[in-house]
Amino acid sequence: MPMEDAMRTQRAVRRLHLEPVSHDVLLPLLELSLKAPTSSDTQDWHYVVVEDAAQKARLAKLYRRLYRVINPIIERRARGDERERRTIAPGQWQAENFEQLPVFVIPCYRRGLKHRPVGHPQISVASFYGSVFPAVQNLLLACRAVGLGASLQTLPIWWVPAVRRILGLPRNIVPVCIIPIGWAKGRYGPTTRRPIGEVVHFDRFGNQPYR
Repeated sequence: MPMEDAMRTQRAVRRLHLEPVSHDVLLPLLELSLKAPTSSDTQDWHYVVVEDAAQKARLAKLYRRLYRVINPIIERRARGDERERRTIAPGQWQAENFEQLPVFVIPCYRRGLKHRPVGHPQISVASFYGSVFPAVQNLLLACRAVGLGASLQTLPIWWVPAVRRILGLPRNIVPVCIIPIGWAKGRYGPTTRRPIGEVVHFDRFGNQPYR
């Protein structure tokens, strides 16, 4: 699939078939994703791949506990709005079926000496995630290219101490997101996005000559 086609039709595919994904399919995609650039070429990344049913059930229990907190907010936002209800329905399906999804990939970064805060701590945190998310996007595009559904999730790992216990993560390994992967049941297709004239600013915020 041409790269532009993959990018123009990529979307978060949350409804997945429940059949396993072969390692013969998955491992080359993981390898491709790690061709991404990373800060100072440190490659401070690790992937935890979760296929075990008991492990998936533990993560699903945690996810649903957190989902129950935000779902009332989501429901209120969608009340009376049919388009919004269609938008949130795949996420609700995923929350209800989370432990049955074939495989989770949990990208993590390895915190080292270079990650000690210098100046404002927020700058340091941006460096952590900036070294991992290019690989995450590569993985999402690689899944799109072969017809696998995938979506980037953060809610299931909001409670980091619990995720650490479930996955046995050392203190210097920090989870950044979770990507459920399976053969796509939901559809890929052209996405609707705001025109670049509305969101692109030149030199200073508010200078939008193409608006």
